[in-house]
Amino acid sequence: MECKLFVARLMSPIGQITIESCTRGVHRVDLQEPKDFLPDGRHKVAFVDGVAEEQVNKCEPLAKCVDWIKAYFKDASSVRDLSLPPLHITKYKEGSFTAAVLHNLATKVDIGETVSYGQLATMTGNARASRAVGGAMRANQTPLLVPCHRVVNSNGSVGNFMSGKGNVLKKWLLEHEATT
Repeated sequence: MECKLFVARLMSPIGQITIESCTRGVHRVDLQEPKDFLPDGRHKVAFVDGVAEEQVNKCEPLAKCVDWIKAYFKDASSVRDLSLPPLHITKYKEGSFTAAVLHNLATKVDIGETVSYGQLATMTGNARASRAVGGAMRANQTPLLVPCHRVVNSNGSVGNFMSGKGNVLKKWLLEHEATT
C-alpha cells in the first residue's frame, strides 16, 4: 500500500530542507546540494511557502520533524531532550545491517560526538564492515535525524558527505554541534 506523502520545505542555516512524511512517519529529509551557498547560522528556519504549513497541520510526524529541525538549528543540544519524530523508511529492510547501523548511529552517537566508519561497524557487530557502513550512510534517507554527518574517516577527516558535494555542510554541522 502506497503512503500518502505530505511535504514541507524549509529554509535553514544550511539551505533548503525538504521533508516528506506520511501519517506513520518521516520518509525522507533532503538537504539541498550547496552549489553557491555557504552555511550561515544567522539564517532562521522558516517555511519556504504557505503550502508547507498546511501540510504540517495535516500530518503529525511531519509537524514533529519540523519542530525537531527548528530546535536543532536554534540550539543543537536542545534536541537531546526531544524524541526523534517517527520514521517510516521503506528503502531497506528492518533487521538488515543498514537498519542496524542507522539505528546505532541515531541512538548511540550523541550531539558533539563523531565516530569513524570502523567504530560504527564495531558497534553494529562487524568490525570488518567499515565499507558497508559507508553504504549505509549513502542509504540514509533522513540526515540530521539519523546523523550521518557525525561519521568521519579513521584519521578524523570528514570523508565524502553527499558524495563529497556536502563536505562544507558536514563541517558546519559538526561545528554547530560543538558550539552548543
